[in-house]
Amino acid sequence: MPLKKYSYSMKVFKCLQICFIYIGSIIGAGFATGREIMLYFGGNGFLSGVVAGVVMGILCGLFLWSAKSFARLKSSRNGFLRALCIVIKIALWVCTLASFVCMVSGCEEIIAKTYGIANVGLWTGILVSFLGICEMSVTRKLNTVIVPMIVLLLVVLFCQGERVADMQFNTKSVLGYCGMNIMMGGYIIAEQEESFSAKQMIFISAVSGIIFALCIAMVYAISIQYADASMPIWEFAKARGMSYLSGLIIYLAIFSTLISCAKLICQENSSIKIPRIFSVAFLIIFALIALKFDFSTIVGYCYPIIGYVGIIYTCFMLVLPIVTRIFLRKKGRPFDCAQGDAINSQLRCSTSQSMPTE
Repeated sequence: MPLKKYSYSMKVFKCLQICFIYIGSIIGAGFATGREIMLYFGGNGFLSGVVAGVVMGILCGLFLWSAKSFARLKSSRNGFLRALCIVIKIALWVCTLASFVCMVSGCEEIIAKTYGIANVGLWTGILVSFLGICEMSVTRKLNTVIVPMIVLLLVVLFCQGERVADMQFNTKSVLGYCGMNIMMGGYIIAEQEESFSAKQMIFISAVSGIIFALCIAMVYAISIQYADASMPIWEFAKARGMSYLSGLIIYLAIFSTLISCAKLICQENSSIKIPRIFSVAFLIIFALIALKFDFSTIVGYCYPIIGYVGIIYTCFMLVLPIVTRIFLRKKGRPFDCAQGDAINSQLRCSTSQSMPTE
């Protein structure tokens, strides 16, 4: 009985790790400063933000559901399908690199402006460049610590403010926010090399949605009093003598996103046999480049592109399992049974290869 309880606890913990790595890859400088939440929901209502959090949770479960189909796509023998997969991977890699540059630039600018400490963004970029070549388990463990810390610190700030009862709702703001943020979260979820049961997927989706909706609700309530400020959360905390707390929230949120960016870039580089030391050097070079750009300027160029890629990627991943099943039923199984395909397909392949020919 104790063994069963331990096994069950480990499964729950593994699911929570997926929740935290998903959320950690989404929250960044824009979210933690409150600017992003005010941009999308400041004039569209508190309820819109909460619904967006729930939708992001649902999308998490759908990406987990689609991950198996995407793995089969990568191992396909069909030239067109392999080419399609390569195009998607390149687009995601470029957008992830753009996110990395944005986060390093934001970290440098925000910490320097808030606390007068220089080169924090650079040293953070260098640190996560080395963390990127570590195992995915390291990224999971770090986010399992960082994300709960961010939630706890937000609760502390939230308790200092006034309650919000704005129940307006705007569908466009919800869709815009989800499209803007889903690329990184969906990408890292789809790259998890584990299979989850339907119950586990529902659990991960529900917990992610609840946590994310709660975070958006708290950030909204904190930021709404300083909606026009460039960093509403920092202004809120400064007025209450707690600016150090907001600085920690912002830094942790940026750090968690940077870890995911670095890990995904290094992982994709490794898949095409690029040595790990070159991936580290590559990221450090781009961390240096990021310091040359103004945060708001680079965000203005990169974020719209990332948003469009996120929407296209989400639509693709949502229809992929359905299209795959239809295609397999009508056309047979055009996928390579040697890598990542279903066990039954492997058995059929091995059986057909061992049968004598006339």
